[in-house]
Amino acid sequence: MKKRRFPFIQLFLAIIVLALAGCGKDNLYTDLSEKEANEMIAILKNRGIDTSKAAGKENTWIVQVSSGDFSDAVDILSALGYPKDNFASLGTVFEKSGLVSSPTEERIRFMYALSQQLAETLTHIDGVLTARVNIVLQENNPLNEVISPSSAAVFIKYRRGSGVEDAAAMIKNMVTNSIEGLSYDKVTVAFFPSDLSDYDVEAYNASHAARSSNATFWVVVGSILFLLVVAILATGYWYWENQKKPVSIPPKTEEE
Repeated sequence: MKKRRFPFIQLFLAIIVLALAGCGKDNLYTDLSEKEANEMIAILKNRGIDTSKAAGKENTWIVQVSSGDFSDAVDILSALGYPKDNFASLGTVFEKSGLVSSPTEERIRFMYALSQQLAETLTHIDGVLTARVNIVLQENNPLNEVISPSSAAVFIKYRRGSGVEDAAAMIKNMVTNSIEGLSYDKVTVAFFPSDLSDYDVEAYNASHAARSSNATFWVVVGSILFLLVVAILATGYWYWENQKKPVSIPPKTEEE
């Protein structure tokens, strides 16, 4: 009859598998360009968050972080304007199709494409997180005596402390010169600061570094305790196995 052995090895392997499963990473953002994925990884790594990227579908990339850093990573990237908005280009908006568009449809598509181009340009200004441009181009009848002027409204969400609001005049000039027939006084720019400022991000960096240091300390302590327990169990198992072995008595010889 085969003796039942203490499942020490199986228990040890189960603990290792569970530990490795807990170290897995979650997908933070998908469908990213390689440039944007690298920028996001650099931002998170500089703030002490371990992150990596993986290939996605159709030449896109996935940014991954550990489960414990997921919410912090989202907050940091959102405060810095990531992931970036995707804007439509003129070529995309006016892509040729089999259908013939009416003059009204062509006009609406032109305003949309123009607003997309202006919004994308504004996002390249340091400190701008999100930008939107709404354009109203009046279709004036030359026979009318009263001419309705065109107008534009610009929405900008910016990082507090970046000084973007000081560039309001330059932003209005840029929009005015980009739209034919638009006057400077018909452009409105509204600034809205982000909830998380540069100071908040720096404060988070310090707190995260402290938490990471404490976490590293406890990981080391936990690893030492785990190895100590394993050593005690291994010693006990070895002693228990040896106690079960029968003591062999040598046979007596004739001379005795």
